[in-house]
Amino acid sequence: MFQRLLICLAFSTCCFLNTWVELAEGDGVYFARYAPIYTVVIPVVCWEMTLTLGLFGAWELCRRRPPKYPGLLHAIFLAICLLPLGIMSIAALRILPIDLIPVIRNPWFWPAALLASLTPLGFAVLRPRTASRFMRAVFLYSWVVLALVLFQGVRGTLLKYPPGAYADGPLAVSLRSPPPNIRVVWIIFDELCQTITFGNRPAGLRLPNLDRLRSESFYASSAIAPADSTEQSIPALTIGEPVLEAIPDGPDDLRLRTPSRSTPSAWSSVPNVFDSARGLGFNTAVVGWYHPYGRVLNRSLTRCYWSPGWLLSGIEERLQPQSLADAMWDRARLQLTVLPLVGHLPGVSGMYHRMEKAKQFRYLLARAGEIVADASIGLAFIHIDIPHPPAIYSGSEGKITPNGPIGYLDSVALVDRTLGELRQKIDSAGLGNCTAVLVSADHGWRTYLWRGGAEWTDTEEAASHNDTSGVPFLLKLPGQTSGLAYNKRFNTVITRQLITDILEGRLTESSRISDAIDRYRKNLRY
Repeated sequence: MFQRLLICLAFSTCCFLNTWVELAEGDGVYFARYAPIYTVVIPVVCWEMTLTLGLFGAWELCRRRPPKYPGLLHAIFLAICLLPLGIMSIAALRILPIDLIPVIRNPWFWPAALLASLTPLGFAVLRPRTASRFMRAVFLYSWVVLALVLFQGVRGTLLKYPPGAYADGPLAVSLRSPPPNIRVVWIIFDELCQTITFGNRPAGLRLPNLDRLRSESFYASSAIAPADSTEQSIPALTIGEPVLEAIPDGPDDLRLRTPSRSTPSAWSSVPNVFDSARGLGFNTAVVGWYHPYGRVLNRSLTRCYWSPGWLLSGIEERLQPQSLADAMWDRARLQLTVLPLVGHLPGVSGMYHRMEKAKQFRYLLARAGEIVADASIGLAFIHIDIPHPPAIYSGSEGKITPNGPIGYLDSVALVDRTLGELRQKIDSAGLGNCTAVLVSADHGWRTYLWRGGAEWTDTEEAASHNDTSGVPFLLKLPGQTSGLAYNKRFNTVITRQLITDILEGRLTESSRISDAIDRYRKNLRY
């Protein structure tokens, strides 16, 4: 009986193996908004106990009342084994190097894998009893690996970081000073590409708000981001120095290795642009996603709102906490959609991710609107999760929707609409004449990551055959009404120095922006 119970428990554990593998690796805790023991582990354990008891009870019933056609029961058991086997394959792919991601994203990968599995499937059909006995042995002896994974997940994540470690830290004291006569609204659109936005815009893509800003701003056509990942680029932009490596270390620590720091330092301990602003007497605020700003940069911020990214398969979490019943239902749906081939079905691929991203976007946009219209905030940093895939906006319908086919170009159109709304908030608050607006991106469009995925569209394929690594860079100073072009290549890591110059009152004329960039370009020795 104990052996049968172990087999049933191994079956149910393998149905959520991707969860335990992610918890064992522990990297996801930095990006989590809430303690995973509540959002992930408890719902998963409840499911595993339910599946274990259900399978064990059915097995005992069949043993005591042998069925008329035992071969049919073996066939049914083999059929339901496809669920844990599919999840096990997803968990196994987690350890593959990033270079193989395009191969996995190829729409023909899983059909080819299915074709390769025809031989064992044929054996299972012809010899269901033998195949069933083999699968029971696989589950039983899988405990050699499962026990290690479970132990590491509990020890390395659940016990190492208590629930309180995921709470935001205390914010900086608000400076009671008169409204500033100069302020900066710094907007980073995640994965916005210079080529698509301005350089070689696809026909039919209208971006009136971006075009308007370009016509009255300093516009750099050859800007490059500090890195091709948000994990490295955003810290680099805030500290004003390239980040060679960013290493998550717990819920509230990102270790940064930079050219001037051979030993990785905590991001929270490195002086940043918000510290500079507060030193000049300005209140600071962040509205962002992906990084846990409220845990990492809280000491430098007067106000902070942030939302998590969509975490890896098995440990995804919603923007808002859920009841146990809702969380269990969520985990079941997410596990089904991650199964090989199922995720490529129309209307299934990324559906829950897009739905949650739409909620997250609305939350961030509402908070960003409040911050940019707050006269007490001298430096507002807005990091919004568009046009980063997946797309949540239909350009043809002009509305946010989780339903496709929609893609990157639709998301760029949403960027334009969002920029227009934020500038309207600034103007409506009467702050247009004292606000410098800086718009850029943390990295370009990484087509090497998204090409061939289930959500990749023909429109994206047609637009992706140019260099999409560059980022837009537009800076409008208060009172500026005419555009200035700058064609020299430079790294936007110098943004921190430019913002500090603006807040210090040393950069007040648009004609001097190019001189400042040239000076910082020469001083950047990395």
